Amino acid sequence: MTARTASLLLAAAVSLSACSGTDAPPSGDDARSAPSSRHAGHQRPSHPVTQSTAATATPAPTRPTRSTSPAEPVDPRWVFYTDDRRAWTSPWFGGAHRIMIPFGCTPAPYYDPDPTCPDGQGKHHGIDVAMPCGTPLTAGRPAEVLDHAALGSAYGVDPVLLRVGGQDVVIGHTTRVFVAPGDHLAPGERFALAGDSGAPDGCHLHFEVRPAGADYTAAVDPRPLLGLTVAGRP
Repeated sequence: MTARTASLLLAAAVSLSACSGTDAPPSGDDARSAPSSRHAGHQRPSHPVTQSTAATATPAPTRPTRSTSPAEPVDPRWVFYTDDRRAWTSPWFGGAHRIMIPFGCTPAPYYDPDPTCPDGQGKHHGIDVAMPCGTPLTAGRPAEVLDHAALGSAYGVDPVLLRVGGQDVVIGHTTRVFVAPGDHLAPGERFALAGDSGAPDGCHLHFEVRPAGADYTAAVDPRPLLGLTVAGRP
């Protein structure tokens, strides 16, 4: 065989190998890591999430939702001068609502400094319960409706004055009053709606209790007569 013939035979063998689509298999580390040439376009990610990783992954935080508490404020004028965030029910009003200003000494700016209170605080002679305008007010006890003319403008244009046993009950900032002096109320009977007449701090119920015939300076804690119960509890 001449040198030229041998050279032609070698070139033919190389060409036949290239057309067959077969390469020499990789060896060593290449045998475990090299992807197959026929699947090169669909390789798995270099760092796949394994089952154990997915099980321990921290879920994304959920978006917080707005509170739907029955005592949630709906009047932008309300300011609460108490840390009590509970909603209260009472036989004297509909729904469940927060106390805005409790009875007694308070930092609320609506009252003149009282010598019996610390740090120049004023004295609130009733209890204010924040509630939307139009909330129904009902008699929690049998009551007689009295003339409210002597109450003054601080309680609104048309407050309600009731005689309950040996005590007088002042219902301030009312609207749509359904009763007149001389009327008698049975427990549960509606007598007015809550409003904001005379109230710079929004719609609410002002509930004040005095000895029969006395003025505001003799007011006593109204909570026992108001009969507050935390919403959702017996």
